[in-house]
Amino acid sequence: AVVSTQSTGSAVKNNDDIVFLNTYGHANKEENISTSNETRYTIGSITKSFTAYLVAKSVNEGKLRWDERLTDAFAKYGVDFSLIGKDRDQTLTIRDAMSHRTGLKTYDWLLVDGRNFSKEYWMTKLLPLFEQEINVRYDFLYNNWLYSLAGYLLELVENISFEDQVRETFFVPLNMTESMFVTDQAYRELSGDQFAMPYKEGANHTLYPLNKSVMEYIGPHNAAGGIVSTASDMAKYMGALLNAYNEVHGSILNGTILRYITEPSIILNGQLGDQVVIGKPDFPVTEKFFGYGMGYIAANYRELPVINHGGATYGHYSQMSLIPDENVGVFVVLSGDDYYELQHQILRLIYIYFLDVLMDETPWLNTTTICSYPEPWQTSERSEKDLSVLQDDTYSREADAVDLSIYEGVYNNPVYPDLQISLVNGQLQFILGTGNGTLYREQEAHSFHAITNMPTDPMNIPDSEKEITYFKFNMTPSEAVEGVEFKYIQKYYFSGGSSSAPDVRLIFSGLVLILILLYS
Repeated sequence: AVVSTQSTGSAVKNNDDIVFLNTYGHANKEENISTSNETRYTIGSITKSFTAYLVAKSVNEGKLRWDERLTDAFAKYGVDFSLIGKDRDQTLTIRDAMSHRTGLKTYDWLLVDGRNFSKEYWMTKLLPLFEQEINVRYDFLYNNWLYSLAGYLLELVENISFEDQVRETFFVPLNMTESMFVTDQAYRELSGDQFAMPYKEGANHTLYPLNKSVMEYIGPHNAAGGIVSTASDMAKYMGALLNAYNEVHGSILNGTILRYITEPSIILNGQLGDQVVIGKPDFPVTEKFFGYGMGYIAANYRELPVINHGGATYGHYSQMSLIPDENVGVFVVLSGDDYYELQHQILRLIYIYFLDVLMDETPWLNTTTICSYPEPWQTSERSEKDLSVLQDDTYSREADAVDLSIYEGVYNNPVYPDLQISLVNGQLQFILGTGNGTLYREQEAHSFHAITNMPTDPMNIPDSEKEITYFKFNMTPSEAVEGVEFKYIQKYYFSGGSSSAPDVRLIFSGLVLILILLYS
């Protein structure tokens, strides 16, 4: 398995015992600081399991209803939440939001767009402008913003901050003394082996450290992925979940609530279903994700029901998997990159190995196969970045003949900050929120690529190691798609342009600039 990571932490819970708890590697490679069981990592979207439980708790107390329209739920607290678009106000419910079946586009790049809006403004002014990617309840479409919205709603319902609700319901009663949020002052003060330095991999497979302050961009969206924790605290959390699920006497959490939110609310036919890569006959076992509840994925491993969720932030990747019938749970977290074609290789290999051991199964991953995985069962070549696009002499004569000034202008979008393109010393420059860069011409006419500078970039990473973003100007208005298009399913619309060429439309397509809170 070809991966790059600096540290990993694992916790394995079996009945009332923590049977394995350890960390490996460096909390900070540059300073040669090793990890410990108290080293903290961001757990990303595993936070959603906390948020879903709190919403279910409010439902259980009669303060909310699962099938209550979002507009009605907010109206009870004097907040105008009106989705822009035909009939959407009459359709979307709390259940839809919590099970990722709204069909709303996923505007994750907004997390680092640089505008310092209040939580209320994010939720009531910008989110209602999100466009539909697919029809409501047609298919699963992951959206971090809906859990941010749930956190904001919880604050209105309970009249205390989301963070304090998590502390009162989980951190304090479960004795999770080492857990916190990325917005806490205690997080900013972490040093040494108290926090695992996040790392991202460049094009040539070199790991570069990120400043840990990048995690604070998650801040307004703590309910979607803002918890910071340790392997030992997550072992306590898993123990509480298993006890509640199995109705163990004296359980701190409510088993009825937990079982309800882990039941699938939508079948996974697309986004996460496409990530299932382990299955017979290619592999000796099958792991399948088949449904999403609220804050939990419903899955099977060796035909046993599994509830799980993963998390990804800036350079931290995590996975929590529970098999309630066997009363076992595994939490794995790592720093470094683990997001390739097979999706979370190292995380999968570790937690599957532990699950086999805990269930008294002979692990199909051993000292030989874990190093060759996915071979001998399946071959997978790791994709390399094509660095040839960095050469400036590859554009066509048609592109060379274009007057670059026709691309200058300000391009607008109802959700994103303005995209500004200007001609400086014969070279096109762009600014989009906190991102900026220089446009270099491509072979295709009116096409450019850029090396984008972002505040979430690793420290000291050279331009040659960064992701490449592509711009294309469509000069035919009748055929134009007024939009910005990111890789995968995300499409964002920008229109406008220079006064000299008002019909210019920009199509902005590219590799993922940042990886934020995706299940990953």
